[in-house]
Amino acid sequence: MNIDQLRTFRTVIELGSFSRASEVLHVSQSTVSFQVKALETAVGARLIDRRGRSVRVTPTGRVLLGFARRMIALRDEALHRLRAEETGQRGRVTIAASTIPAEYLLPPLLGEFQRAHPEVTLILKVSDSRQATAALLGEDCDLACVGSPIRDRRVACVRFSHDEIVLVAPASGPYATSETSRLGLGDLPIILREPGSGTREAVAKLLPAGLAEREGHIEAGSTEAARRCVLEGLGLTFISRTAVKEDLAAGRVRLVKLRGTPLKRTFYMGSLRGVTASAAARAFLKLVIDRAPG
Repeated sequence: MNIDQLRTFRTVIELGSFSRASEVLHVSQSTVSFQVKALETAVGARLIDRRGRSVRVTPTGRVLLGFARRMIALRDEALHRLRAEETGQRGRVTIAASTIPAEYLLPPLLGEFQRAHPEVTLILKVSDSRQATAALLGEDCDLACVGSPIRDRRVACVRFSHDEIVLVAPASGPYATSETSRLGLGDLPIILREPGSGTREAVAKLLPAGLAEREGHIEAGSTEAARRCVLEGLGLTFISRTAVKEDLAAGRVRLVKLRGTPLKRTFYMGSLRGVTASAAARAFLKLVIDRAPG
């Protein structure tokens, strides 16, 4: 029993004629007869009674007809869905991203992509760069957006966007004066990002030795958490200029001059080599490349 036999059987019953079925299916009448006979052999029962030029479905044939219609419809639905997936009209794209691209850089692209692909589901998983890389290598996502190139031969990276890391202090309080810039980092309450953060890795060379092991320091698990700590006057932090752009303009935080800052940073979009990505994922990656600065 195959789908062609079922389609032929259904067409003969619906049109009431072997000859009409052959015309609609664009095959010879002998082919129609052969397929119906093969189906009857597979079922082990007569499915159609011929009465001159007309046909009549048997009780067994009537039962099979219902299944045939459902199986053909399911097959057609599957083909339609697969074609939609392959053209990128439907599907799912999962992106693992560190906090800066997830919260500030990707949303405009996600909006542009969804307007062009309204039936594609977009899933954005927010983590740090290390976790996003692990998700990509573990094939738990289609793409990973991180703050440094992924040094793994299994991954292909393209430049996604640029940003700057700056050192900011509360706008008021003991560290709101120009004198702060003259102090060493070892004398300041620095709010650190968590290990695995792209920001922390980027500024590692600027941090005093042993800063993370000192008692009483604050470690923030996200960009927003670090920003809120600064606004509460808890200390200074290295942070994306994009994340505090509005705070700087409103005077809620201030830049602290420090040799080595601002630290320019490039974000990258990674995909797995040798793995066939969905058409939707390929379309999103193309949008990233088309919109990448420079």
